[in-house]
Order: sequence, then C-alpha cells, then structure tokens
Amino acid sequence: MKEFRLVAFGDSLTYGYGVLSHIAYPFRLARELPEKNPQLRWKVYNRGINGETTREAKERLESQVLWLKPHLTVILLGSNDSALNEGQYRTPWEYEHNMMFILERLLAEKHGDSAFHSGVCLPVLVTPPPVVDTDFYPFTTTDRIEKYGEIVKKLAKGYHCPVIDVYQAFLDIKEAQGFEAYDALFQFDGVHWSNAGYDVFYALLEKEILALTENF
Repeated sequence: MKEFRLVAFGDSLTYGYGVLSHIAYPFRLARELPEKNPQLRWKVYNRGINGETTREAKERLESQVLWLKPHLTVILLGSNDSALNEGQYRTPWEYEHNMMFILERLLAEKHGDSAFHSGVCLPVLVTPPPVVDTDFYPFTTTDRIEKYGEIVKKLAKGYHCPVIDVYQAFLDIKEAQGFEAYDALFQFDGVHWSNAGYDVFYALLEKEILALTENF
C-alpha cells in the first residue's frame, strides 16, 4: 500500500480555532480519506497556526512542511494578511510575493514517488473566505479579502495548481439561501468558521483531493 502525505498549511481556519478538534478539516481528512480511498495509506498533518500570515508561514515552511516531503499541500492563507490590525497586515504586493516563495519551494520539493505529480509536491490553493461585515471586527472586511483571493486565483493559473474558491462558494450560499444561511457559516465573530462552514469547505476539498489521487 502506497503512503500518501498531505499537509494542511495555514492559519486559524486550518488549525480549527473555536471548534472541536474533530471538526477541523485536517482531522476530517485523516478520518475520512482512508474510507473513500483505501488504496492509499494516508498521512495528514495539520500545520495551521492561529493568527499567522504568509510572512510567518514562509519562515516555517522548511521546518514544518518541506521536511515531511508531502505529496500534496493545501494552502489557506490570507485572512490575516488582509486584516488592518497592527502586526498582521501584509500588503497585496507582499502577500503575492510570499505566496510565490511558498509555491516555488513546494514545487521544487521531491516526495520520491514519480507516480504522483511527477514526484513533486502538488500545492492546492484556497482563496481566503469572505466574512460577515460587522463592527465586531472592523479591520477585516470582505471587500479587502476579495483582492487577496484574486491573487490566489492568478497564482494558481500561473503555477498550474488546483484552486478551491471557497470565497465564491460562501457568497453563492448567501445569494441562493439568504443572509441567515450565510451567517450560520461563521462563529460569533463573523470570521472563523462554524461547523457548517467547515462542512461546506470540506465537501469541496475532499472532492478535489479524491479526484487528484484517483489514479495514484
């Protein structure tokens, strides 16, 4: 049985801030992927840190991600980069260049199995999600986050990486089902995901991962 190493790399949305540990998407991947694709021996690592931006992620990439020689790395960063609070805000220019650094290092990393992505780590990019625009967290707004999501989609196209547009998926729910259904995707702060928010993202992510590994 082949081993498949998957790293979830990001901030509090990856870590699972405010929800029980089994709700966070890395835990669910570790639990459910072996049932959906039992041909692989799945190793899933949660490398999410609360409050992190791409600047800090870039600094720990080597020690916490690359040494694992992952086959696939899910990257969800940008919510904190876009927030105008002291110590976290990263300009769109810095965000893009930090993401480019992360992508180029991952795409240069060999995982030792040429049967998947020519033996090189495959990054899967995720757009940072929208928020509930309230006065509770006035430094984080959906219109600012949108710019960072556009950068993610541009990089995915330029580096030929899969992208999961959770930003648009959440807004589609708002349009189709109304504000109440949209608001239910978040915790009280309007930023971090509720169980329902994780359910929406997990369905998109699992579908993508299973498609990518179907013939491995």
